[in-house]
This record gives sequence, C-alpha cells and structure tokens, in this order.
Amino acid sequence: MRTNYFFYFVLALLLGVGSATAQEDYNKAQKPPQAKEVVLAKDAQTRKGYDSPQAAYKAALREAKQMYTNKEVGIRNLTKGKVTVNGDGSVSYYYTYTIVELPGLVAQKMYEAIGKATRQIDESSRFALDAFSVTDGKTDKEKAKGQAIDYLISKGYKVLAKEKLQKLYKEQQNQQSGIYNDNTVVKQNNFSAVGYYLTVRISEEYVQVQVVDISTGEYVGNVIENF
Repeated sequence: MRTNYFFYFVLALLLGVGSATAQEDYNKAQKPPQAKEVVLAKDAQTRKGYDSPQAAYKAALREAKQMYTNKEVGIRNLTKGKVTVNGDGSVSYYYTYTIVELPGLVAQKMYEAIGKATRQIDESSRFALDAFSVTDGKTDKEKAKGQAIDYLISKGYKVLAKEKLQKLYKEQQNQQSGIYNDNTVVKQNNFSAVGYYLTVRISEEYVQVQVVDISTGEYVGNVIENF
C-alpha cells in the first residue's frame, strides 16, 4: 500500500512540475526576446485562429519546431492578431509571434560569465576579444565567438577589432603627451576613457571569462562558470 501511495505522490509531483514549466514558457512567450536569444523570424502568424492564448502558444511552438527542426526554439512577442469568425459563429484570433533560438548550455554559461565579468563596466565602453579558445571538442569556435560579440553589443558595449582598439588607445596616449595630429585626434565622445580586452576559454569542465583594463593592465573581471 505504501508503494502505491509513493507512486501517486511522485506522479502528482511530476505533473505539477510539468504544469509550472508550461506556464513559465507561456509567460516568456508574451515577452520580447532576451539579449542572449537569437531572433530567427519576426512577425510569424499562426496558421489558423485560436480561442485562447494558451492554445495559440502551443500551436506557434509546434509550427516553429517544424520550421527549424535542427534548432532549439522558443516563442516571444506572442500577440493577438486579426479576428476570424468560425462556421458555428464563434470568434477566434490569429496570433503573431517571434521565433528565437534558445542558447545551448555552453552559450548560456558564456553569457552568464561575460555578464558577471562586465557588470561593473559602464555601457558604451569599448571591448576587443584578446583571445578565444575552445578545447571541449564540440563547440564551434567561430559561432561561439560571434555569440560573445553579439551579447556584448546587446548590452550596449562597442566591440572593436583588437588592432583598432590598440590604435585608438595609442592615439589617446599620444594626445595626452602632446604628440598628435589634429586629423587623427581621438575625441572623448568617440572613444571611452578606458578600453577593455576580453578573453574567453571554453573547456569540457567550465567557461572562463577574463576582462583586462588596457590602460592599467589590471584584471577587472575573472569569472568561471562550471558545467
């Protein structure tokens, strides 16, 4: 008898967790894409009308998965659209939505590490990738590098090629020493007082992000996120 009670208790718990997860996904579906999510399609529309947003969400997610079979996708900006009158006289609505690609575990950990390592740095500051290494044997280095750049830009930072940042910093140093050309002078409004180098390491066990202030050579961020 105790075994039966335990079975039903576990079943009820799992059903409760499933409902909570579904509700959370539906709530997220009504919100705009997050900074760490890649937009795959905007202004998509459900193929038919629905009488509830919950039903529309399930249909939109199903349609999105059919469109992007090789990606982990989510629904955002779910909004009631044009009305349609059914044969029985009832009313339903088409829904518009945005399809986003949900980041995988590696990308999530990288975003978390970058966010923590840069949280004390003012928006509009300049960054350059100093080094980007991948040794886990499965992550596409160039794709991950692009994701890191996109994430920094979405947070309001400027991302430059390392050579460009070095040139701007050198010009600023020359300006401060009085050795500069009026045609190449670096203005305060187009180059922040400090630039930063970002280093990312992705291994099988962790993602490490380090941030260095190029004007002082000091580490201003060093974060490790374990898998």
